[in-house]
Amino acid sequence: MDVTDTLRLDICEQSQISDARRRIVNFSIDCGLDQEARDRLALVVTELGTNLVKHSQNGGRILAQGMVNANGSAIEVFSVDRGPGMNVGQCMLDGFSTTETFGNGLGSAKRNSNDFDVYSEIGKGSVIKVRFENKGSKLDKFEGGGISVPMPGELLSGDKWFIASLPEGCACLLVDGLGHGFEASEAATLARKRFKENLNLPPKELLKVIHTSLRGTRGAVGAIAKIDFAKGKLTYCGLGNITGLLFFNDTKKYLTSFNGTLGYEARKFLEVEVDWNADSMLIMCSDGISSTTFRELGEASHRSASLLAAWIYSNYGKSTDDATVLILKGRV
Repeated sequence: MDVTDTLRLDICEQSQISDARRRIVNFSIDCGLDQEARDRLALVVTELGTNLVKHSQNGGRILAQGMVNANGSAIEVFSVDRGPGMNVGQCMLDGFSTTETFGNGLGSAKRNSNDFDVYSEIGKGSVIKVRFENKGSKLDKFEGGGISVPMPGELLSGDKWFIASLPEGCACLLVDGLGHGFEASEAATLARKRFKENLNLPPKELLKVIHTSLRGTRGAVGAIAKIDFAKGKLTYCGLGNITGLLFFNDTKKYLTSFNGTLGYEARKFLEVEVDWNADSMLIMCSDGISSTTFRELGEASHRSASLLAAWIYSNYGKSTDDATVLILKGRV
């Protein structure tokens, strides 16, 4: 599934809501969303923006990313804030309000979207995810997702991610072009293209192909994971500072990447093979995510993959770099 860079819109006052709605609807047109889905999208973006202004002292932001494959188009929208948090069960009830309004915001968002998820911690903030799909769209059904947000002030992210569905399982790529901006994005986009063209190769050989292709570009760091659901195995190969972790129940295992730069220096490519089952979770992050991320995920780890990715970004993303999180959970 092809995923766009994320559109990031700060929402701190009422006047920013209508601009956010207009920009996200225009963005959705470019992503191929049909009129019926766009109408629902516009309504829900207004609700989410209004909630950010009313309930979070410093506002928050709305993130939007397009998702396209051969079988359809979709838009995922995230509302993220570092506000006081909320009682999700109460807030989902129509008529419940803490600000003397009609209290239909979250209930309306759920009814008008094709997919809805929410997570909140008191004193830490909230993330709401909604997805809008064209009628008849059939997107990949494994539990995978991610988010790639450009550094503030940049339109393009130098990070790219991709999850490909395979007959035996799936393959994941996270690549971070060196620096940020256009040249970093160009290198990462080329790496993603080579990844999609060579999915038959094992991770080590596929990373070598990307390394050769990136000569003469800005260069990048990256990692690839392939998961065979039937065999219950995950194979991982990384070069440079991409964080890879495998979670299983209360344990976590760091997946090793060697030092080097794709397109410049790669002294060694090493594959790591670990067990995978229905309770496993893979998280991959670029260095735009703080290294403190994995000390505590708590109940957030039980939410959907894309919502968890947005939660990690909201709480641990750096403002000095592009930030990307890719998550894959055990087969649904």
